[in-house]
Amino acid sequence: MHNFRNLSRVVYSIGRVGPGGVQLLGTAFNLNKEGHFATASHVVSGSDTGLVLVLRTFDFPDVNVYQDASDTSVRMVPLRILASDPFRDLAILVADVNLHTTHTIAGTDAAEVGTPLCSFGYPHADHGRLILTRQESSVGARILLSSGKIKSKHIVLNTLARPGQSGSPVFTRDDGQLIAVIVGAYIPESAGQVIVAGIDPNVLHQTTHAVSAEYLLEMY
Repeated sequence: MHNFRNLSRVVYSIGRVGPGGVQLLGTAFNLNKEGHFATASHVVSGSDTGLVLVLRTFDFPDVNVYQDASDTSVRMVPLRILASDPFRDLAILVADVNLHTTHTIAGTDAAEVGTPLCSFGYPHADHGRLILTRQESSVGARILLSSGKIKSKHIVLNTLARPGQSGSPVFTRDDGQLIAVIVGAYIPESAGQVIVAGIDPNVLHQTTHAVSAEYLLEMY
């Protein structure tokens, strides 16, 4: 099984600075080029105005460190959009920061149905919760999804994604290959929408979509 301890140096939250401070938007992760990060394009909504990489100020050398939920101190680094692919819901961001890592970007072809997976992200970031969280799942299906005339490879994860996890990297659990980027829970089409306590009941299921990471290689 792959050792994911250093993911605390790889996966970060991103936010947008406004009059009331910083609002956490989702997850980004660094790529094989210094200062380059990937996320889902809907997280940044096509605008890098006030966009920042959010770094914890306490020492966070690996994922086994106890994260102090009461410590809200952060350091923010400005981000700008380098490339965006709204059809596949991917974006590449750049920052003036010395952060990079080495991933084997394999794409979803490397993961058959049933393959054990690990994802790392910031669930409930929309409520200001800045806790890097590992979730384990498996490939439930490999599918093609259409956006306009473009069909893209996706996988269905057997887990429930929450706001803040969009943009999270998905790795194969055994060998640590980067295969996909979480783009969100499956939302069934319906005539109406009922929100209960701020939650759409239609998304309360174990079905999350992630787009193949191979498309990142075409963007940077």
